[in-house]
Amino acid sequence: MTDMLAAALDLAAHSWNVFPCDWIAGDHEKAPMLPSPGYHLATTDPEQIRRWWRRWPKAMIGAKVPDSMLVIDIDPRKGGNVDELDEVAGPLPDTLTAWSGRNDGGRHLYYLRPACAITSTRLPQGIDLKVNGYCIVPPSIHPTTGQPYRWSTSDVAPLPHRLHELLRLVPQPIRTYTSTIKNGSGLIRKVATATNGTRHDVLVWAAFRARDDGILNDIADDLIAAAASTGETEASARRTIASVQRTTP
Repeated sequence: MTDMLAAALDLAAHSWNVFPCDWIAGDHEKAPMLPSPGYHLATTDPEQIRRWWRRWPKAMIGAKVPDSMLVIDIDPRKGGNVDELDEVAGPLPDTLTAWSGRNDGGRHLYYLRPACAITSTRLPQGIDLKVNGYCIVPPSIHPTTGQPYRWSTSDVAPLPHRLHELLRLVPQPIRTYTSTIKNGSGLIRKVATATNGTRHDVLVWAAFRARDDGILNDIADDLIAAAASTGETEASARRTIASVQRTTP
């Protein structure tokens, strides 16, 4: 059994959904080896994991961000500096950390995810928030340096209060209107009152209605805020609105 397969199986045994990623340096390095969107095929099934790594024994390990966690991604190549994060969020507690095999100080900090809607808009440059998608995890070998990713600290810490406040999305107040036909207040209310399990579908429906009425650009921010007030993430709501805006009537 290869080290990578053993590590993937160990992660799966601890309820991490994993899948293989490209280990060759180039345009597709770190990309899923599976049909798009590959990370949605991540699994804890040991037999599937064995099949993947028998086919691609050198594949990097991609792991979906667990639903119970969020990741703070510090990327020095984009100007990310943990000291700048400390300045705005206070000293960060030790938590489960995956250090990049690039060995430039890049790392993923895993924290327990709060129940509220969160946003990355107030994070310093080069520092990003991951609540969906995937991360490359140890002991994957970095395609450029040939060095392994590595873990430090085994426990996932709660999100510290100041960082929680920095990430917490404060929805824009939903404006009131005198007309529900021309300005979309009815659509906004519909999104704001959507129940769990219907939030995304209601947002898509409202966005298309607003587009057809020619008011989507005017109320896009209000629709996003309304969706966020029900628990939809800001990033997901923005992607939905942007997708509808690109669709030709």
